[in-house]
Amino acid sequence: MDAISSHNCATTVLEHNQLSIFVLTIDPEGGKRRRSATRELERLGFQGSFVKGFKKTDPAILENYDARRNLLASKRSLTHGEIAVYCGHRAIWREFLKTESECALVLEDDFQIVDVDAFSNALNDCLAHRAEWGMIKFFDFRPKRVKRRKKLGRTEIVKYKYAASGAVAYLINRETANRLLARRKFFRAVDEDFSWEWEFDLNIWSVNPNIVSDGGDILGGSLLENDRIGRKRHRNVFRSLWGNVIQGYKLCRSLRV
Repeated sequence: MDAISSHNCATTVLEHNQLSIFVLTIDPEGGKRRRSATRELERLGFQGSFVKGFKKTDPAILENYDARRNLLASKRSLTHGEIAVYCGHRAIWREFLKTESECALVLEDDFQIVDVDAFSNALNDCLAHRAEWGMIKFFDFRPKRVKRRKKLGRTEIVKYKYAASGAVAYLINRETANRLLARRKFFRAVDEDFSWEWEFDLNIWSVNPNIVSDGGDILGGSLLENDRIGRKRHRNVFRSLWGNVIQGYKLCRSLRV
């Protein structure tokens, strides 16, 4: 589905139909974020497929959201923007499963490559050791304590006590995509679900340190931050207390993984 050129990339990606590349965006064609994503992929010698995401005003996104379960089992309610983002990632996973590729590189349109050589090496090392992981994250926001480390070729990957926030850039295999999609409706943010990996029986690792950054600030700012700030202004004290209970359970449960 995606054309992958040979610009400074090792043969692991090139010789096999291993990888599809998807970029999530709500930008119009020619928009600033699309142009930025295209430039970043060109630095790697890649071409990707843009997948049109959902706007937060689209009423269809609520069909995928379980508000009642969110109230019972999530530490906070989701903004419509966060619901839309999760719907976009689910759309990409479905597109990926329509291909014959073994893995997908999923990118949000504000991703920025920190080190092209390190990213190319990490991508090829991970693809050469596909049995070792179900998802590899290339960006983490405020990562947690490292539980385990291991080397895949030249690349060190780590497993945190639970996955940190951030879904800007990650590798995912078919099994993991299927497991995440098995939940008909979601009730947390997409990266928050990653951090509850035992619920899906996932195997999530991260490249450490980050080799991708979130470039939202230089591309017009976060598309979610204003909604998050508004939600904090209207925080319910009882919901906050219940959220602390859920977070405590999560911390205890993460020790068993």
